[in-house]
Formats: sequence, C-alpha cells, structure tokens
Amino acid sequence: MALNAQIDWVTTIFYVLGGLGIFLYGIHKMGDSLKLLAGHRLKLLIEKTTNTPLKGIFIGVFVTVLLQTSSGTTALTVSLVRAGLMSFPQALGIILGANLGTTATSFLIGLEIQRYALPVLAAGSFLILFAPSKRFKRLGGVLLGFGMIFYGLDLMGQALSVFVEQEFFRNALNLVSDLPFLGVIVGAVLTAIAHSSTAVIGILQQLYTTGAMPLIGAIAIVLGSNIGTTITAILAALGGSTAAKRTAAAHVIFNVVGSVIFLIFIVPYAMFIGWLQDVVYDGRPSAMVVSFAHIFFNLFNTIIMYFFISRLAAVSEKIFKSKPSDVTVDVDSLQESLLKNSPILALENAKHVIVSMGNVALLMYDTAVEYSFENDKKRLEKGRELEELIDTVDSKVHNYLVKVSHNLLDDDLADNQAAYVDTIRDIERIADHCQNLFEFFEHRHETKKRLSQEAEKELKALYDLTRETFALTLQSFIENNPDSARKILEYEEAIDNMVRQARKAHVQRCNLPESDCDDLLFVDILSNVERIGDHCENIALNIIQKRRHAGIVAPIQT
Repeated sequence: MALNAQIDWVTTIFYVLGGLGIFLYGIHKMGDSLKLLAGHRLKLLIEKTTNTPLKGIFIGVFVTVLLQTSSGTTALTVSLVRAGLMSFPQALGIILGANLGTTATSFLIGLEIQRYALPVLAAGSFLILFAPSKRFKRLGGVLLGFGMIFYGLDLMGQALSVFVEQEFFRNALNLVSDLPFLGVIVGAVLTAIAHSSTAVIGILQQLYTTGAMPLIGAIAIVLGSNIGTTITAILAALGGSTAAKRTAAAHVIFNVVGSVIFLIFIVPYAMFIGWLQDVVYDGRPSAMVVSFAHIFFNLFNTIIMYFFISRLAAVSEKIFKSKPSDVTVDVDSLQESLLKNSPILALENAKHVIVSMGNVALLMYDTAVEYSFENDKKRLEKGRELEELIDTVDSKVHNYLVKVSHNLLDDDLADNQAAYVDTIRDIERIADHCQNLFEFFEHRHETKKRLSQEAEKELKALYDLTRETFALTLQSFIENNPDSARKILEYEEAIDNMVRQARKAHVQRCNLPESDCDDLLFVDILSNVERIGDHCENIALNIIQKRRHAGIVAPIQT
C-alpha cells in the first residue's frame, strides 16, 4: 500500500525501542526506590499481617503497587515460606493480591497524565542530585521512575500512531479480534519476551486510544499478558527449592485457569467493558477502558480463586512433592502464649529453632565448599537463599528470646537465655562468612582464576576440618555436652595452625621467581574459614561455662 512508504522505519523503530527501554527502566527505578524507602519494614509487614489468605491478598496488592512487580512480591513471599514464617495457603493469598496489584500502573496510565512526565522527571532528578538526605534522594528515585514510565509511553505512542492508517496493521488487529485465542497467544508471547505485563498493557493502551484496536482484541491480549507474566516466576523457580516451585506452579495455575475462563466468556465480558466505555467516555476509546478490562479481570479472577485456595495449594503440592533435601525452619513453635505460662518450654522450643538454623548454616557451608571448586550458578543462588533464610530466622528467634527475658527467670533459665542469644549471633556470623566465600569465589570464577594444586589441597583439608568442627559444635549444643565441647577447642586450635601454615605456604609460592601469583583473595578465604572456627569456639565455650537445661531435640543433619 502506498501509505506504507510514508513510514520512516528507522525513526519509528528507534522511538519504540527507546520508549520501551525508558518505560522498563522507569518501572525498575520506581520499584527499587520504593523498596529502599520501605526498607526491612516491608518484609516485617508481610510477615505480621498475613496470618490469613484474605489479609495476604490485601498485602499482596499493597506490596506489588510499591515494588511495581508481581515477580518481586512472589520472590519475597517464597523466602518467608521457606523460613516457615507463613503457611503455603497464606502465600497463595499474596500471589492472588500481587496479580491484582499489577493493575495499578495501567490505571495510572489510563489517567493520561503523560503531559506531566517531563516536570516529574525534572523534580526527581533535582532531588537525587541536590537533596540533603538519603530519604529525599530515594523519593527522587521514585519520581524519576514515575516520570520515565509516562515519558517512555509517550514516545511509544507517537511512534505507533503512524501505523494506525496502515492496512496491514488494521488487518492484523482485526484478525486478533476475530480470533481471540490468537490475541491471548500474542499477549502471552510479548509479555514473556518483555518480562513485563505492565509494558505490554501500556503499549496496548496507546494503541487502543487510536481507535485502531477492537475492544475484544484488546481484552484477549490482556488475558494473554496475564499468562505471559508467569514466565518470570517459572525461571526464578528453576533449580530452586520445592517451595519456590510450588509458588511458581500456583502462579501459573491461577493465571492460566483465570485467563481460560474469561476467554470462554470473552464476548459478554467485552459487552460489559463496552458498556462502561459508553457510560464513562461516551463510547470514545480511552486508555482507561483497557485498564478497566485489566482491573475487573484480575478482580473477578481473584475473588473466584480465593474460594479455591486450599485446592490450589493441594494441586501445587501434588505436582512438587517435598524432598528430603528441602530445608525449612519451623518457627511456629515460638508461641507467644508460652512466654509467661511456661518460659522453660519457650526456651526449649527456641533451642529447636536454633538447631534448625544451625543445620541451615551447615548446609550453606557445604554449598559454599562445593561452589569453591565448581562454578555452578545454582549453588550460588542456593547460598543466597540460605543466607536470607538464616537472617530471617535470626531476627525471629532473637526477638522471641528477648521477650522470654522479660519474665522473671531463675539463674539457670537466665543463663540459657543468654547463651542462646550468643549462639544465634555466632550462627548468623558463620553464615556471613559463608556468604563472603561465595562472593570471593564468584569473583575468582568470573576472572577465571584457578587455585594451584597445592593451594586447592590445603583448602580442601581446611574445609574438611572446619566442617567436622561445625558439625560437632551443633551436636554438642544439642546434647549440652561439655566433653565434646572441649574437643571443639582442640579442633579450633588445629584450624588456626592449618590456616597459618597455608598462609605461609601461599606467600612462599608467590615469592618464587617463576610465580605469577597476584592472588590476595586466597588469604581472605583462609581468614573467613578461620573465623568460622572462632565462632564454633564461642558456642563451645558457652556450653562448657554454662551447662544448663540439656533438652532433647532432633538429631543433627550430617
């Protein structure tokens, strides 16, 4: 067609790609800045206010609006499920709410406030550059991201407007309208590629305002985008824990089933949205009409699926069964009612949790050792997940032990309470040193630096001795056994000697004339392993000096 020749393809493609890039970065910048503003309070809010699936839905909406990503909300939820801080059905409530929360951006786009994008961009930039406090700088990040979202959309809208009168473009849109199933596929594929349903729906809103996009086709693409958004959760769960896979499965089931149901009833649903368009906009196509379709779809879908949460959980658990290697920490035993009624039992339950926390730290240590000699990204990711789990449990059990101390405890119980607080601090520090090992070896793997045969042999021997020391430390803590705790002091001295010898041998190797050794990180690696031994020694000293209240707990994982 002759009109096709009038399109400046280079400029159009640059505008679309540039606008999409600005839009996507704006979402990322806005979400990250809001997360920094909220800090750890966001995670605490989720933990404390999701004791029922209904509350989980509201929190899912709130957090997703803040983070501007349902995938980020899902990832945060998985870490809390793994820590035992919420049940799987409660997590499903957050997932339902996260889908509803993603409609917030499309609603803002529907307000058609693009004309204010540049002033908002300027305000955000000025705050970032000139604000006196971090809080205002982060607020500037929010405004900058917000402005970029709408400026990017405006650029894409200008570029896409040139297609409106093109016959091939109108034929394609009409085909999507005639075959809604095709629209669902298009929406799913585009969202999977862009990793953002918000971006696809934002572009769709710009197209719909031109009058070129039929309503039923727009709704079909909305349904498809809801399916495509699950790709991020699927990728995040690959090689992850069973909890992560169950969460991703529930997300997929929820979105696919909901989209299929609405696809079956797409004609009456389109009539309903068309009626809203007639009432609110006198039949004029508006970006807000697509937002209505997006919001009501997710709202109805959430309400329907809410009554099937237990079934959804059962199906997900059946698809991904628990494995012996799964690591969880049951903090439900830290019951508030025991604090006053039975502080002895409260301390015993705290000890159970501390032992589980120690098992997680031991697994993290083993994973760090494996990653030291093999560049496996799955182990690196697993290490990060375990470190986050330990930090979460550390905060939970520490606060619980502080509450125990508010009661009148006899000397024995007071000694135990103090020793337990020290122990969780040492275990958390061991996890920090393991995280340092991950970071050191990530750098080594990226720079393709390999240990010499001598250094690898020395490090493996040190790893083995430290692992034996750590396992014996946890076993001594379980049994409250001062005899085995004294052996730990001997092991810790052996670790120190081995580190000194390895450090000396490393320096000698580096001083050889033919050596090209410039590896200063090896000394840091040795130091971190040595400090793991120091923290084992701290736990052992508490057992020796304060032998109290030896409980019976689950056996250590070795």
